[in-house]
Amino acid sequence: MNDIEFGRSLYKLYHSAVKLETAEVRDNKNCADLTVNELNLIECIRSLTKGQDGPTISSIASELDITRPSTTVAVNKLVSKKIVTKSECANDGRSVRVKLTAKGEKAYSAHHSYQNALAKEAKQYFSEDDYKTIAESISKLLDFFAGKTENIDPKD
Repeated sequence: MNDIEFGRSLYKLYHSAVKLETAEVRDNKNCADLTVNELNLIECIRSLTKGQDGPTISSIASELDITRPSTTVAVNKLVSKKIVTKSECANDGRSVRVKLTAKGEKAYSAHHSYQNALAKEAKQYFSEDDYKTIAESISKLLDFFAGKTENIDPKD
């Protein structure tokens, strides 16, 4: 595989994964009205939740590397879908905390289950050694892309 084919393969891999996930989401009653981006936002909110405290808009924006205004718009869409709630921060009235509702938790669980099932299914196509090599290679690719994108302003 030459460099151009490799680049195209990365592009096709990404788009195939999004297409497959979009189809799966559409067929799941717990997240049928959600986009893949919204599911990723739900996953981010869940991962940043500590005990009873949901994350702030700023911490979500930072984690997803998007602007605070874009994060606010996306969170407000989830509020309108009754996936999350917003509340003022107890110790800082300027900050807003975001928490998943019961409906949001169901969507998170459905998305998480889908990702686990997909990984298990894909793993069956490889020997244990090949799977280990692929997992290490994906980790290296993630590091590569993180290094390439670390100084890109999300406003650009």
